[in-house]
Amino acid sequence: MSFFQEVERGASFLPFAALREHFGFVPNLFRRQTLLPRLIEAEAGLAASILFQEGALSRIQKERLLLTVAAATRNWDGATSHYQMLCVLGEPEERLDQLLSDYRQAGLPALEVALLEFATKLGTNGASLSREDVAELTIHRWTDEAVLETVLITAWASFLASLSTGLDAAPDFEPLPLPAAPPFAAQPSRSDHPGDRAGPYLKAPVIQPGNFPPFAFLREHFGFIPNVFRAQSLRPDLIEAEVEAIRLLLLTEDHLTRWQKERILLVVSAANRNTYFVAVHSEVLATLGIPPDDIDKIAVDHRRAGLAEADAALLDFAVKLIAEPSEFGVRDLAALRSHGFSDERILEAIAMASFTNFLNTLQFGLGVTPDFAPRRVFQPVASKFPNLLSPDARPTRGSDAADPDAEAVARVQNGDIDAFEGLINRHSRRIYRTLVGILGNPEEARDAMQDTFLKAFQHLGDFQGRSKFSTWLVSTASNTGLQLLRDRKRVRSLDENAVETDEGFRLQQIRAWGDDPEQLYSKSELRALVEDHVMKLPAKYRIVLVLRDIEQLSIEEAAAALGLGVPALKSRHLRGRLMLREALTPHFAATTKGGAA
Repeated sequence: MSFFQEVERGASFLPFAALREHFGFVPNLFRRQTLLPRLIEAEAGLAASILFQEGALSRIQKERLLLTVAAATRNWDGATSHYQMLCVLGEPEERLDQLLSDYRQAGLPALEVALLEFATKLGTNGASLSREDVAELTIHRWTDEAVLETVLITAWASFLASLSTGLDAAPDFEPLPLPAAPPFAAQPSRSDHPGDRAGPYLKAPVIQPGNFPPFAFLREHFGFIPNVFRAQSLRPDLIEAEVEAIRLLLLTEDHLTRWQKERILLVVSAANRNTYFVAVHSEVLATLGIPPDDIDKIAVDHRRAGLAEADAALLDFAVKLIAEPSEFGVRDLAALRSHGFSDERILEAIAMASFTNFLNTLQFGLGVTPDFAPRRVFQPVASKFPNLLSPDARPTRGSDAADPDAEAVARVQNGDIDAFEGLINRHSRRIYRTLVGILGNPEEARDAMQDTFLKAFQHLGDFQGRSKFSTWLVSTASNTGLQLLRDRKRVRSLDENAVETDEGFRLQQIRAWGDDPEQLYSKSELRALVEDHVMKLPAKYRIVLVLRDIEQLSIEEAAAALGLGVPALKSRHLRGRLMLREALTPHFAATTKGGAA
């Protein structure tokens, strides 16, 4: 369930019409903001210029950048959306899977790989970007226009990731089985010399304020034209969209005050170690009457700056959203509500923090020099994701973190039988879905679930914690379900040595799917349709899809649960996906004329 209620905006709401035109539907991320439609207006305008406007980069190149950055920053909902969009655009699934695991091995030309590497570094540790990183793109013959668009797409990815975390919007697609840890590391800077980070990095033609309304608007409301906007003059339409977003997000004061928003911009920029925007918003706050020493205290530690408790809580909220997204949740919203903040004000805080992330990433990528002498200079630090690993060192999902069930399991093993009920409640849904996927029969699945938990209880003393308890439990369920299938003698051997025969399956109509399956089916009907076709797959493929794509087990965990080797598991997973796509193509594939097949 989302953090915020939705308000029906109707077919006449132009931002939704524009989003529907480009996506084929209105993503949940935007539906969750209908309490404040001006936020959606600002975001739709940015999307139109950054993502939908064809420029130096094609739409498919932009979506590849978004997918790669989303995976590198652990934004799995975003990665799933961009994965599905690339499927619609005709990108082969084999390449998409490789982009998620290691873009360097995706078979792309060297110049495309260089672009993805640049975006990954900017998205994960923008403060460390240098002129030399941009020069590397020039070596691969990327123009300044292409670099500017890459920076903007990466900034857009940062914006979407923060917005998605803050809104807790439901994914638009069934989650993909994505890596549990970031699949690759951005390359370190080739030089740590501070001069290599002095910018700006791109050429920008001079635009006179008198001939360009957005610049005149900035001068009127801020007293100057920030360099970060002048640096984008290769694309005036982008500046127009950003200035309109500033008008709608920052300068409209129907909920949060201008002071509150400027303080959010200041503390989030400080958390991102962005010297440029700390200097800009320090200057703006000074013009609003706040003493410079007080501004410095807010930037360094707002909790010790003498702010009212509610204002300090607002800044706590914004910083946590950006700096600790994995820890952010409903409790943080409840904390703000306890201080009297309405949902509209909280929505605005989320949008402001996310927009600050966008602006900070943009400045890092362009290397823009401060408009004012900074009172405080922030040096780059290690990546926001310090445990980025190479593909060879990447852990499995089972080893990625401590087992959340370890304490309860230990209590049961020490004689606390009541603790087992908590384990049942926590995992019954997953076990039931797994068994339905194996058996294809809800009644049998319920019976098998009882057998599974009984076996788990009887053999819990043998569990030694070499894997997570959830993996061990799924393995027990899989063995229970597969034994029932063997007893019914309805499947052939499922062991690893069985020959993959394709069971008569040959690809016949894998075509690009239509952009808007929601025009054909309601959400519930669509889900029922997909589940129905999954259940019709042969059991050996069906169970692999259930474990990997629905339960999101890693390849290693799914292979262990089924007693298969990793190569055999991968083979069945790919074949099962192709079978499912083949079965669903008549419902969603586009004809050569663009209509539904």
